[in-house]
Amino acid sequence: MKQIALILTAVVLGLGFGYATGGLAFSSAVCLVAGVFLVTPSLFKFNLSDVAIIKDNLPSLFKNLWINYLLLTAVALVIGYLSQDLGIAAALFLLALLPGGGMVMMWIKQSGANVKLGFVIFMLNLLLLLPVTLVFSQFQSFAGGWFPAPDLTAVGDITAGKGVKPIAPFMILIVIPFLLSRIALKYFPAVVTFTGKHQQLISKATMFGIVLYLFSLSTAQLLFQVDIVDLVKAVLATSAFYALVTAVAIFATDLTPSGKSVFWHIATRYITLALILAVFSVGTYGATFILPIMIAYFIQIGGAGFLAKRERKVSKGQPA
Repeated sequence: MKQIALILTAVVLGLGFGYATGGLAFSSAVCLVAGVFLVTPSLFKFNLSDVAIIKDNLPSLFKNLWINYLLLTAVALVIGYLSQDLGIAAALFLLALLPGGGMVMMWIKQSGANVKLGFVIFMLNLLLLLPVTLVFSQFQSFAGGWFPAPDLTAVGDITAGKGVKPIAPFMILIVIPFLLSRIALKYFPAVVTFTGKHQQLISKATMFGIVLYLFSLSTAQLLFQVDIVDLVKAVLATSAFYALVTAVAIFATDLTPSGKSVFWHIATRYITLALILAVFSVGTYGATFILPIMIAYFIQIGGAGFLAKRERKVSKGQPA
């Protein structure tokens, strides 16, 4: 609950700062910060030998793939189409393509899930980041004709909307952190030891800073510029998406440690990465594009807290 309060505080402070100042300009350095301080420490625990557990957990890995990248993307597209808003549809599609996230390993550990399997699934989903961003970069091309043209007037002079650059997130969030982790393991063991002792503090501080920064951006201020009808539509669409995601996660997984590992990778989305990628595309999809991802912070972080309590009760033999 403390981490939930911490993130929501960052959201409120960021929005307040942006509202008072007009918002900050986006810097791609935030991507590097996320890669170095959120991904790299996790890779210290990753050995190539861990890949060996894949052959014993193929059903769990296959379930993660088809549910997240087929079923939930279809769910997102249906809800997005019903909204008849290209921005909302694109945002839900992006969320569907980004399972797990920076906090998923914390939920996995707290619920008594299989941590090693959870981490392998986390790495697998990260490795799919390049094809995911390639697919998303084509969203407007294959879906644009099904929606009314987006209203770009509220975007104003925000110039970030130049589309997602697929190779950049892959390099910054996968390649660079992996290389840094191998260098640290070989030449700077003291850094690895220090990080291991203080990883939770480093993770919390990094998440707080990134969320505070992202919600302080000028793009986040679009929340205050959209019509109330669009805001309500985004809330309903995002809530419907998460309701179905949660239902699928509960009914498609069992309560074994391996099942719980898959559960958390279905029930949660990588919303911080989604928000970073959204900054590059808001000029393409309009102000409503940013809304579902911002709303997702409140739904997912609060909902994950309740789901974690449920999982812990079940693991102790108590009724859910």
